[in-house]
Amino acid sequence: MERQHRFEEIADALSTEIRLGRTVDGELLPTERELQERFSASRTTIRRALAKLVNDEWAESIPSRGVVAKTRRATPKSSRIAYIDHYDSVHKSLFFRLHTILSQNGYELVHVDSLPEGTICALEQACQEGFAAALVWPKVGFVDAELMKRLQASMPVIAVDHELGDDTTDLVMSDHQQGACDAVSHLLKLGRKRVAISGYFTHHHDSLLRFKGYVQAHHCCNRRAYSSDYVFSSPDWGDYEDPRLLRMRLREADRPDAIFVTYDMSVPAIVEEVMAAGLRIPEDVAIVGFGNDLPFAVEQAGLSTVGMNWDLFAQTLFSTLAERLAKPELPFRRKLVPTRLIVRGSCGSPVSDWQSDPYEVSSVIVSTRLRPGSDRPGIGVSTGTLRTGGRPLITRIGQGFPSTVTSIGSKTSPISPDQGVRPIQG
Repeated sequence: MERQHRFEEIADALSTEIRLGRTVDGELLPTERELQERFSASRTTIRRALAKLVNDEWAESIPSRGVVAKTRRATPKSSRIAYIDHYDSVHKSLFFRLHTILSQNGYELVHVDSLPEGTICALEQACQEGFAAALVWPKVGFVDAELMKRLQASMPVIAVDHELGDDTTDLVMSDHQQGACDAVSHLLKLGRKRVAISGYFTHHHDSLLRFKGYVQAHHCCNRRAYSSDYVFSSPDWGDYEDPRLLRMRLREADRPDAIFVTYDMSVPAIVEEVMAAGLRIPEDVAIVGFGNDLPFAVEQAGLSTVGMNWDLFAQTLFSTLAERLAKPELPFRRKLVPTRLIVRGSCGSPVSDWQSDPYEVSSVIVSTRLRPGSDRPGIGVSTGTLRTGGRPLITRIGQGFPSTVTSIGSKTSPISPDQGVRPIQG
């Protein structure tokens, strides 16, 4: 005699296949006879399993046709929201603001590490764990659209600041193009004749948008952008940068007298090249970065850079998430969050124009694993990065975190409408 709960095991196996997209929305499930053979179960057990599947809203029974998959479920029962990113680059400013907003609204933000197996595997893990939705800071440039469609069918996915495939998710991102345009326009209006662009140029969409902003600024200021001033140092993230193009360019007669750096993390290497060429910052070469996440100064000149509005970004992510959970049938939307140029000494502006905005140190590892041989989480600081020991697949905020970490983001302003946020055109 079969165990009484056998039909529940079969229903769970079938619902998992639907949730992960292996059986797509509207697809006919196998016949009762096929399921009997597959699971070595009686006809009665299979019928009870299918009835449970329908009752749990994973399938629908259609007369004269059969039982079909139903992947979009009603309002999720889980209150857990996955935040998917590499454990060593979780954006501190955004993560803790989000945690505050979500907790105030009855949700729990859980970090799911994408470093061991990649972004897509982390998404599948979140699906299997039954999360209500996933907020994803992608570390992948090219995504299978059909795979994303299947994942979206079981759990809403919202991309954070980087595209996750073409039109396969909602997207909330900073206005990278306008931010870059503002930075380069500022240099040109200060009288700089040749503005180069350097740093990382990755396959992520934000790199392309920043480059477009660089070109746009020249057009708006009636200036010409020269291809000889495109002196990128690396095609991807990582520790390796090759500054040879910039090194040669800085020693030519028509060298640039300003550099727009696509990501702040590249600034130290670029400053070294400028100084090695015997040039001064900002007198000979002005510098503006992007990110406001690297405390950096040359003499008394702090780094001029484009800063993100992380308060508004977090609020926009939450409102987008709430709308998606309430109305999963809505078309995917893209929202731009405005950026702001922060003027410090490196761009060559007079001291009276310098701004005192604090840096937003970008990365924190949100792990509660302990150091070997220790009964307390370990913290080390290196280049503006808070680090705690270990790297579990899933970690939770608020479990043994030092006060210096958990207090970050505790003063987030109340949730407000998406004022200043505009849809991406085109």
